[in-house]
Amino acid sequence: MKPKPPLERDVQRRVVAVYRTVGCIVWSLSQGYRPGGPRHATTRQSKGLPDLYVMCPVRDGIRRLVFWHEVKRPGGKQTPEQMHFQIACELRGIGYVLGGMPEAVEALADMGFGVLKP
Repeated sequence: MKPKPPLERDVQRRVVAVYRTVGCIVWSLSQGYRPGGPRHATTRQSKGLPDLYVMCPVRDGIRRLVFWHEVKRPGGKQTPEQMHFQIACELRGIGYVLGGMPEAVEALADMGFGVLKP
Protein backbone atom coordinates (compact mmCIF):
# COMPACT_ATOMS: atom_id res chain seq x y z
CA MET A 1 0.00 0.00 0.00
CA LYS A 2 1.39 3.36 -1.07
CA PRO A 3 1.67 5.93 1.76
CA LYS A 4 -0.53 9.01 1.46
CA PRO A 5 1.28 12.26 0.68
CA PRO A 6 1.39 14.72 3.59
CA LEU A 7 -1.25 17.42 3.79
CA GLU A 8 -0.20 20.77 2.33
CA ARG A 9 -0.57 22.48 5.70
CA ASP A 10 1.94 20.01 7.20
CA VAL A 11 4.38 20.62 4.35
CA GLN A 12 3.95 24.37 4.90
CA ARG A 13 4.74 24.06 8.63
CA ARG A 14 8.02 22.28 7.80
CA VAL A 15 8.91 24.80 5.10
CA VAL A 16 8.31 27.74 7.45
CA ALA A 17 10.39 26.02 10.16
CA VAL A 18 13.37 25.51 7.84
CA TYR A 19 13.27 29.14 6.70
CA ARG A 20 13.16 30.33 10.31
CA THR A 21 16.16 28.16 11.28
CA VAL A 22 18.38 30.39 9.12
CA GLY A 23 16.84 33.62 10.39
CA CYS A 24 14.21 34.30 7.75
CA ILE A 25 11.03 36.18 8.55
CA VAL A 26 8.01 34.42 7.03
CA TRP A 27 4.55 35.80 6.43
CA SER A 28 1.79 33.32 5.71
CA LEU A 29 -0.94 34.41 3.33
CA SER A 30 -2.80 31.09 3.47
CA GLN A 31 -6.50 31.63 3.89
CA GLY A 32 -7.74 28.12 4.48
CA TYR A 33 -9.79 28.41 1.28
CA ARG A 34 -11.78 25.24 0.58
CA PRO A 35 -13.49 25.07 -2.81
CA GLY A 36 -17.03 23.82 -2.33
CA GLY A 37 -16.68 23.86 1.45
CA PRO A 38 -18.56 25.94 4.01
CA ARG A 39 -16.19 28.88 3.46
CA HIS A 40 -16.19 28.60 -0.32
CA ALA A 41 -15.18 31.85 -2.05
CA THR A 42 -14.98 33.80 1.22
CA THR A 43 -11.41 35.02 0.74
CA ARG A 44 -10.88 38.55 -0.56
CA GLN A 45 -7.25 37.81 -1.38
CA SER A 46 -6.27 37.98 -5.04
CA LYS A 47 -6.35 34.57 -6.71
CA GLY A 48 -2.91 33.12 -7.33
CA LEU A 49 -1.14 34.91 -4.48
CA PRO A 50 1.42 32.45 -3.00
CA ASP A 51 1.22 30.96 0.47
CA LEU A 52 4.37 32.54 1.90
CA TYR A 53 6.35 35.77 1.64
CA VAL A 54 9.90 35.19 2.88
CA MET A 55 12.63 37.67 3.89
CA CYS A 56 16.04 36.16 4.63
CA PRO A 57 18.98 37.86 6.32
CA VAL A 58 21.52 39.47 3.96
CA ARG A 59 24.40 37.07 3.25
CA ASP A 60 27.80 38.14 1.95
CA GLY A 61 26.39 41.15 0.12
CA ILE A 62 23.61 39.18 -1.59
CA ARG A 63 20.57 41.43 -1.40
CA ARG A 64 17.84 39.55 -3.28
CA LEU A 65 16.75 37.44 -0.38
CA VAL A 66 13.07 38.27 -0.53
CA PHE A 67 10.82 35.89 -2.41
CA TRP A 68 7.44 34.21 -2.66
CA HIS A 69 6.90 30.52 -1.94
CA GLU A 70 3.88 28.61 -3.25
CA VAL A 71 3.74 25.50 -1.08
CA LYS A 72 2.71 22.26 -2.73
CA ARG A 73 2.65 18.76 -1.31
CA PRO A 74 4.13 15.98 -3.45
CA GLY A 75 1.98 15.68 -6.56
CA GLY A 76 0.26 19.03 -5.93
CA LYS A 77 -0.55 21.21 -8.95
CA GLN A 78 -0.68 24.96 -9.44
CA THR A 79 -3.89 26.69 -10.40
CA PRO A 80 -3.83 28.80 -13.58
CA GLU A 81 -3.77 31.93 -11.39
CA GLN A 82 -0.74 30.62 -9.47
CA MET A 83 1.07 29.91 -12.75
CA HIS A 84 0.31 33.46 -13.91
CA PHE A 85 1.72 34.89 -10.66
CA GLN A 86 4.88 32.78 -11.03
CA ILE A 87 5.42 33.96 -14.61
CA ALA A 88 4.84 37.58 -13.58
CA CYS A 89 7.50 37.21 -10.86
CA GLU A 90 10.00 35.54 -13.18
CA LEU A 91 9.59 38.22 -15.86
CA ARG A 92 10.31 40.92 -13.28
CA GLY A 93 13.22 39.22 -11.53
CA ILE A 94 11.25 38.54 -8.35
CA GLY A 95 12.13 35.35 -6.50
CA TYR A 96 9.59 32.55 -6.57
CA VAL A 97 9.79 29.04 -5.13
CA LEU A 98 7.29 26.31 -5.99
CA GLY A 99 7.08 23.10 -3.98
CA GLY A 100 7.84 21.76 -0.53
CA MET A 101 10.89 21.00 1.58
CA PRO A 102 13.30 19.98 -1.20
CA GLU A 103 12.62 23.23 -3.05
CA ALA A 104 12.93 25.32 0.13
CA VAL A 105 16.28 23.69 0.96
CA GLU A 106 17.49 24.24 -2.61
CA ALA A 107 16.46 27.91 -2.51
CA LEU A 108 18.35 28.44 0.75
CA ALA A 109 21.43 26.67 -0.63
CA ASP A 110 21.31 28.88 -3.75
CA MET A 111 21.37 31.92 -1.44
CA GLY A 112 24.40 30.68 0.46
CA PHE A 113 22.77 29.23 3.54
CA GLY A 114 24.51 25.89 3.16
CA VAL A 115 23.03 22.49 2.60
CA LEU A 116 20.23 21.53 4.95
CA LYS A 117 18.55 18.15 5.12
CA PRO A 118 14.78 18.17 4.39
